[in-house]
Amino acid sequence: MAAAVFAVCVALGGGVMRHDWRQAELLDDTGIRVTGVVIRVVVPTGRGEKSDEIAYTVAGRRYTVRKVPNGGYPLPPKGTRVCLEAAREQPRLTRLCGDRYPDGDDEFPSFALFTVAATIGLLFVTGHWLTTRRELRRPAAG
Repeated sequence: MAAAVFAVCVALGGGVMRHDWRQAELLDDTGIRVTGVVIRVVVPTGRGEKSDEIAYTVAGRRYTVRKVPNGGYPLPPKGTRVCLEAAREQPRLTRLCGDRYPDGDDEFPSFALFTVAATIGLLFVTGHWLTTRRELRRPAAG
């Protein structure tokens, strides 16, 4: 049972990391700098985490994205101009200028640590299971 939980954690963490990595590569390859304007500050009731809702224009079309400021910086007030990098082919894919990953630079290392810890747990549980199984199959000396 524990091995299944660790395996799911490894798959989930690895999948999220792969997705963020690909999005970061797309932004690195095709990113364009745009200026967005904070149109409102959003406070979701579930997590209590504040985020900015930022409006920006790419190729004459207006988009809105929600971003959480990194590093504990305070949220800029409504009307503040914000620098964003948007993917040319997917203008809804953005990151704050200076960040390396779309969801912020704090989340990628967190998922990496989570995945490494889950992998260690999976290896430990599997090794324990194999050792116990070998000892049970060993003939009794006598």
